[in-house]
Amino acid sequence: MKLLKIIKDADQANDTDIKIREGVRAVLFDENGLVPLLFVSKHNYHKLPGGGIEINEGKIEALKRECLEEVGCGIELAGEIGKIVEYRSAWNIMQTNYCYTGRVASMGPTNFTQKEIDQGFQVVWMTLDEATKQIASDEPDCYEGIFIQKRELTFLQNIPKQEQEYVGEEGPSTGSQNRRMIRPGAKVLIVLKKDQPTGKLTEGIVQDILTNKLNHPRGIKVRLTNGQVGRVQNIL
Repeated sequence: MKLLKIIKDADQANDTDIKIREGVRAVLFDENGLVPLLFVSKHNYHKLPGGGIEINEGKIEALKRECLEEVGCGIELAGEIGKIVEYRSAWNIMQTNYCYTGRVASMGPTNFTQKEIDQGFQVVWMTLDEATKQIASDEPDCYEGIFIQKRELTFLQNIPKQEQEYVGEEGPSTGSQNRRMIRPGAKVLIVLKKDQPTGKLTEGIVQDILTNKLNHPRGIKVRLTNGQVGRVQNIL
């Protein structure tokens, strides 16, 4: 895989005790061209889904596992972006990350580790341009975050042209009438069928999206975590 960049905060010491690590990352596109990022709210930066490669685990196997855990996505790989080598002198770590492009094949719940929960991990969806601008404007307040910001920005800036131009077949859209703007876990206001005459709204968390089409003039139909079904009127 092509080497895109070497990121370091000091020259590597000639030290046989240096820790060697490998990880995988992905720039994923859903059917509407949106890209998932993980917002690490505790330290004010965003990162691509992915993580470390475990013992006896292949790169692709690790990537599929990490995307399923962190974003709740089953994925289909599309191509390679490249690799980045990081040398973090304060931790005496040399880490190589391999990055791929892919498609979101299925959606489900996330499965964050306790450490990720403690760091305030949140999944956010953006266009590729929005994701690039967001990461470029982040101000990480931790040592690791500074490396991650540089790494992820480099990956996003080196996506093959054909991937950069990817959008869903039905094109972009916005608002509560559009399925692309609603994700499992989102807090919404819906109108239940029995409340349609009065317009009474019910607040809840989305469990499943029931409308198949991209747009619906009366709102996207969803099932809440409490089992209630209705059409989204507002996204909170």
